[in-house]
Amino acid sequence: DMPSTCPTCGWRLDFQAHNPKYKLRSTKRDISATYDGQLIVSKQFRDFCQQEGINGARFLPFINDENHFHLVVDRIVPFVVSEQSPKFYKYCSTCKIYGDIILASKVYISTTVPLLDGFYRTDLVFASGNEKHPLVLVGTDTKSKLKAVGLKGLEFEPAFGIE
Repeated sequence: DMPSTCPTCGWRLDFQAHNPKYKLRSTKRDISATYDGQLIVSKQFRDFCQQEGINGARFLPFINDENHFHLVVDRIVPFVVSEQSPKFYKYCSTCKIYGDIILASKVYISTTVPLLDGFYRTDLVFASGNEKHPLVLVGTDTKSKLKAVGLKGLEFEPAFGIE
């Protein structure tokens, strides 16, 4: 099923839509992303997170692929908008969504303390057209756990809190 789209601009309205019929082609990575930013994780990734009690996300199954799961992050952390970043373009007055939201600098989130454990996502989505998706963040403890276990495909970029 296609996610719901705006009748005026055609952009999707659900940025975490789950396609239960999705099947990931062969990969050696434990985490990968679809063209529209949906995170697909291996059974090993899911099992590790469940075993460690890492929270803030759900692992949705696929009918035709028992070795991968759609990682859907539930906890939201507000992104700090400044004059420099992000840049907003192509506003649609029907769905009230910008077609392009471009991240031009570092990631700043609205928190004064480090995120310690679990998964988080930004309240804003980034990229162009139907490729827009939230940024997925992990707490510092979660980052250490994921790095230590040796999962393949993980990439970590810093996010900064407000002072």
